[in-house]
Amino acid sequence: KNSELKDLLQYGFAIHHAGMTRVDRALVEDLFADKHIQVLVSTATLAWGVNLPAHTVIIKGTQIYNPEKGRWVELGALDVMQMMGRAGRPQYDKEGEGILITNHSELQYYLSLLNHQLPVESQFVKRLPENLNAEIVLGTIQNVKDAVAWLRYTYLNVRMMKNPALYGVSV
Repeated sequence: KNSELKDLLQYGFAIHHAGMTRVDRALVEDLFADKHIQVLVSTATLAWGVNLPAHTVIIKGTQIYNPEKGRWVELGALDVMQMMGRAGRPQYDKEGEGILITNHSELQYYLSLLNHQLPVESQFVKRLPENLNAEIVLGTIQNVKDAVAWLRYTYLNVRMMKNPALYGVSV
């Protein structure tokens, strides 16, 4: 249906993004899987639900717009690993290649990520009020002293002590 896509396909190139019709996306996915497309340029949608292995994955730019925050943010570590994981799948290829193009200020972060040197951070803070309320209802927490003792047993506490700036606290 997309005339621009039709023009690209004859050269072994294609595009893939969420704004395409379902028919065009399915066509591109099938042609790529059957190796009729040598170069596929896509948005992050390939990392978020489409299983298309490739020999080489190039991530050009590591920021995405976050409408909730109203600004550009860095791709999450799991998103980058998911995208890079498309390269060199053992059942399809002997080896793969991942190329990451980012700002110099973010280089150390992504090198650490690719070397598996980033710690797993706690996500508990997002659900802390609900969990704290549940403990109060259960009677586990009856005062502030109990709440502090309860929080000290969480992984959130462990990570906050090691990396307080990330969680917006001072020790």
